Amino acid sequence: MANDPVQMIGSSDQQVDCGRGHACNFCPLEEQCDLDKPSHNSLQLSERLGKINWIIPVMANKGGVGKSTVSANLAVALARQGYSVGLADADIHGPNAPRLLGLQSQRSTLSRTGLSAPELPIEGRGSLRVGSLGFMLDDAETPVVWRDAYKHDYIHHLLGSFDWGVLDFLIVDMPPGTGNELITLADTLKGCNTSSLLVSSADAIALQDSLKAASYCLDAELPILGLVENHAGVICPHCGGEFDMFPPAPEAARFAEQGIDTLARLPFTPDIGNGAASGVPVACGDSPLAQIFTELAQACSQRLVSQQRAMLA
Repeated sequence: MANDPVQMIGSSDQQVDCGRGHACNFCPLEEQCDLDKPSHNSLQLSERLGKINWIIPVMANKGGVGKSTVSANLAVALARQGYSVGLADADIHGPNAPRLLGLQSQRSTLSRTGLSAPELPIEGRGSLRVGSLGFMLDDAETPVVWRDAYKHDYIHHLLGSFDWGVLDFLIVDMPPGTGNELITLADTLKGCNTSSLLVSSADAIALQDSLKAASYCLDAELPILGLVENHAGVICPHCGGEFDMFPPAPEAARFAEQGIDTLARLPFTPDIGNGAASGVPVACGDSPLAQIFTELAQACSQRLVSQQRAMLA
């Protein structure tokens, strides 16, 4: 690859494409290249996004509520229904998608088509590709200590440099908060078919913080598919009975008041944690928990179709 000539397309003052499927700073020829690098990167990003039908950022303003778990299982559930799915891990400081999907031994490689997005085997006709900073780190314990400028660039590389191919859905596992990563993503996805999915645990503090994410979406005119309420109850591993883990929170009603429906309620159960630790998401099986994610995937796809029809009407 290092010996390949740089091929530029366009006139001398509008040379923006060399035919490579990745951002300039991944290229071994960058120093000797006279290309218009910002324009090339922008073109690459728009071409990638043009091959993706729907993008679903999975959001919450608080950490530890299960965004990554919901993202991974939703991606699996959609793929099992026959869709082409990508999972983009935007959680820079905690890129857990490789561990959640049993792909932690994989590494991204660079080719003319971009950074490889390892693929998870899926039953049926669907497919699932995964892009994560975790595929580029030396090991899972390596910390990522970046300022905002690096985070901004990484979001662009995540969407534009990974070889996603043609996708029905791209699930984006967002980090906590409404900071730089979310702002960068929202700016990048303007004009794309994008609808967010909110996640919160059932306690009052997490619900209060997730309402901030809802407010951000409403202010940014980013459609919301609905809410996934995690840790909504506890299933006893001995008797199978279920009881609430947290007292009823008045904050839960605020989502309904804003027209945000609860699409799924996930119980607090060892099965979800065991699936995350083993790298085999519960959505891969046929348990009642897998059925919850199947129904969540169906609800999301149906709402996206309704939103698309409304936009075309």
